[in-house]
Amino acid sequence: MTKKKSRAISWMVLVVFSLVIFCASAFIIIHADHDCSDDKCTICMELAQCRKTLDDLGSAITGAVHITLMVCVVALMEKVIIKSRSEHSTLISLKVELLN
Repeated sequence: MTKKKSRAISWMVLVVFSLVIFCASAFIIIHADHDCSDDKCTICMELAQCRKTLDDLGSAITGAVHITLMVCVVALMEKVIIKSRSEHSTLISLKVELLN
């Protein structure tokens, strides 16, 4: 997969997640003070589903942020370690000509 295609997919996923969060929040805000008709109110069931979706997405996003931060910290530590270990001198890095 090319870098450009991967970036496009990442943006599409971000847009979808943002749209779901926005729409669920908007539905909750619009219908928060509705008049409940009976115990099987469809609006109440939809409100419960929107709240569940927001809770699930919140947990998933939190987990993804934690994993991303851990990967970044480990990558940064590896970069520092590799850079500190690779500072040794070789004949090639010293530009020594080996003439017989």
